[in-house]
Amino acid sequence: MRSKIVFLVVLSSNFKLHITKIALKLHLKVTLVSIILFLAVILWPTSLITALEASYYITNPDSTITKDSIINSRNLQPDTTIAKSDTTDNETPPLEEPIFSDAKDSLLYSIDGKKVFLFGDAEVKYESMELKADYIEFNMETNVVFAKGLPDSTGKIVGKPVFKEGDQVFRMDEMRYNFDTKKAKIKGVITEEAEGFLHSKDTKLMPDKSINIKGGKFTTCDLDHPHFYIGITKAKVIPSDKLIFGPAYIVIADVPFPVGIPFGFFPNKKGRSSGLIIPEYGEERNRGFFLRNGGFYFGINDYFDLKLTGDVYSKGSWASKVQTTYRKRYRYSGSFSFSFSQNVVGEKGYDDYMKDQSYWLKWNHSQDPKANPNSTFQAQVNLGSPSHNRLNAQSVENFLSNSISSSISYSKVWPGTPFSMSTSMNHSQNNLDSTINIAFPKLSFNMNRIYPFKRKESVGAPAWYEKIGLSYSGNLDNSVNTRTDSLLTSGTFDKMRNGVQHRIPISTSFNILNHINVSPNANYTENWYAKTIEKRWDSQEEKIITEDVSGFKRAWQYNASLSMSTKLYGMFNFRSKSKVQAIRHVMSPSVSFSYRPDFSEDSYGFYKTVITPTDTLEYSIFQGTRFGGPGSGKSGSINFSLGNNLEMKVLTPKDTAADYRKIKILESFNLRSSYNMLADSMKLSPVSLTTRTKLFDKFNINFSSTFDPYALNEEGHKIDEYEYRNSGNLFRLTSARAGVSFSLSGESRSGGDEGDDQGRERGVGDLNADRTMSRNMNDPAFGDAIGTGYGEYVDFDVPWNLRVDYSFSYSKQRFDKSTTQSMSFSGDISLTPNWRIGFSSGYDFKNRKLTTTSLNFYRDLHCWEMRLTVIPIGYLRSFSFQINVKSGTLRDLKMTKRESHYDN
Repeated sequence: MRSKIVFLVVLSSNFKLHITKIALKLHLKVTLVSIILFLAVILWPTSLITALEASYYITNPDSTITKDSIINSRNLQPDTTIAKSDTTDNETPPLEEPIFSDAKDSLLYSIDGKKVFLFGDAEVKYESMELKADYIEFNMETNVVFAKGLPDSTGKIVGKPVFKEGDQVFRMDEMRYNFDTKKAKIKGVITEEAEGFLHSKDTKLMPDKSINIKGGKFTTCDLDHPHFYIGITKAKVIPSDKLIFGPAYIVIADVPFPVGIPFGFFPNKKGRSSGLIIPEYGEERNRGFFLRNGGFYFGINDYFDLKLTGDVYSKGSWASKVQTTYRKRYRYSGSFSFSFSQNVVGEKGYDDYMKDQSYWLKWNHSQDPKANPNSTFQAQVNLGSPSHNRLNAQSVENFLSNSISSSISYSKVWPGTPFSMSTSMNHSQNNLDSTINIAFPKLSFNMNRIYPFKRKESVGAPAWYEKIGLSYSGNLDNSVNTRTDSLLTSGTFDKMRNGVQHRIPISTSFNILNHINVSPNANYTENWYAKTIEKRWDSQEEKIITEDVSGFKRAWQYNASLSMSTKLYGMFNFRSKSKVQAIRHVMSPSVSFSYRPDFSEDSYGFYKTVITPTDTLEYSIFQGTRFGGPGSGKSGSINFSLGNNLEMKVLTPKDTAADYRKIKILESFNLRSSYNMLADSMKLSPVSLTTRTKLFDKFNINFSSTFDPYALNEEGHKIDEYEYRNSGNLFRLTSARAGVSFSLSGESRSGGDEGDDQGRERGVGDLNADRTMSRNMNDPAFGDAIGTGYGEYVDFDVPWNLRVDYSFSYSKQRFDKSTTQSMSFSGDISLTPNWRIGFSSGYDFKNRKLTTTSLNFYRDLHCWEMRLTVIPIGYLRSFSFQINVKSGTLRDLKMTKRESHYDN
């Protein structure tokens, strides 16, 4: 049972209380207590005020409310008619804008209308200011608001004030704010400044939004009691500009360091800003003392920046680097870097002395799909000296990489048409032999398949000729193969191979007997060249001379084929109560017939002969060209293949939704070969076998092999005689490869009680920090350790994982056999929610030893992190230890210790 009474009371000048309006609502049954209370209000209002006052003092003994005050009902907003009745037309309200107030528990108004008291999730808004607290007291005469938290049933202070002024947010113990002077005095404040958290005992907020601090702490730890901080005796914060502080010292785990600094500042500007990049210092045995990755950063604008850094070593090595990133929203983004280094190892005059200069260029560019849906431009360029990675690599992958590649491409599609176009430049480089291949320009024009005989208005099933489709592709290609040290020499591009290729495939498909799919097709290919070759016998040098012949020449060829395929199903069912319900076998046989004429005949003019004193040799005039020329010899082949798939259906436990599940015994088991009816000899091609399956959803197994049906003579040459007649075996195994890989991991911890408790203790932001490694992984100070291990991400949500890859290869050429084996394994484990250990290694079966092995240790220290990378064996033997603050603002607050692999 409850009753709700609403009173509107107006105080006259002679302090007589007049009741202007009484509204009474009774719900359900009115009890005797309610009737007595109602009569007490009518007859003795003074006693009611006294009772309410006594009740308030019991719960709020420190209150300054006078006996003249009255209580307004819970959750009531002030009635604006009261102010109007007590204010003449010549009077102005105490505030230029009204204050909108609210409270969960109650609101108290002083009887003279000068003070307002709000309890429980109280909130006050004024202009751009917003204040929330469990207790708010507002003096309308002085325009001063006071806020603080209140103790709960356990005595803990809850509902501490949260003050918001524009973009600034303050958490504090208590606060006084003057609306007229726009000044505030705050105790125990916490606010976010300069990408960190600023704590202070006594704080003053000035009208210009600047903050004066006495007895402060600056930290990037988001806890109320931070793990570390910079103790500040006094400071001034200029919003969106800087934080300036006086004498300061570092405190870690409540232990102050004996070293202090007289003054300092942290930039707090929005957007990019320019500044000095502090270099890393250290020592290497081979290159000496160093200052590394020091320089300048220029925040040019919101779309473009520039970073200039360099390295200096005491024994003569040095490096310079230029890096830039750019981004325009909804248009494009990318990065560009160029570095040049000189590495000096050893002492001049000694055998181990080495001086090497190298460069490296890297450019990445990507276009936003929203910029132009019909065209794209992408670039990924890696180009440099072969020795650069060997002397400057910052990861195991880069150090061991023997090849690099680049690609720049542009593509365009014409909407509403089947036409599209693309152009590109490609580059590949082998760092072992310093060879380089450049393909530029490359141009491709394509037409998607069209159906020229298809009716515009189809009626019924389409006829077979309506399914005839044709497409077109044209390619212009230029490429050159050379060495990196002779790339820019005068004769390099004279060796460029170029040509144009046109391809027109025509195909259709239809069914016969409702189960056999028939697909006839024909292909026409034509290549254009500006140069061909001619060979002649030089009697003086007694060798064949090859000369280039300039002039346009066409190389054209065609072929036709007909293929048929179907599927055959076989099912073996078990008893209804059997664990295995059924086994299904699916076979996919395919047979095709293809024909190609002999383009080496004299009528085509594609082949010529050169006469030597001992023999007459036939050669193609298109030998060595970009796309080559038509092949010699007739071909009338029958190609056949057989695909197999084997699955098993088993019952599942009764507590699952499905009654059964499928298990793949063999995902694929394929056989392929061909028979050339028009060949002069050895008409049967080798038989290839491939199989793939997955066991227990964990183990991937692959196997492939090649079998030759023909025998070898005593010299090891293949002869036109079946192996069966020679040894009694149907085939001769020439190659085989087997691979096994598996990946295992523990169940995710997401949603577990431990994670929830951890999140409640440390905050949601801290729990997410467990799963993400510091952005400082790109810190050059840590880049010296080869094999940084985790990269930029540490997933604490997965307790452990393990991956193993093993491969075995067998080859038999003639009578020589060879086998190779390789194995690699990697993984990591979370010992605790904050400790992660990872490893990566392999085994060299030939030399019987481990390959490059890396051990990685990571410790999350909430606002700090610790990383240790150790490569214990091999040429890359090294270690690197670093403990640092996670935040980029205090990224230089760190300790490092390392031993470089360059000293090995």
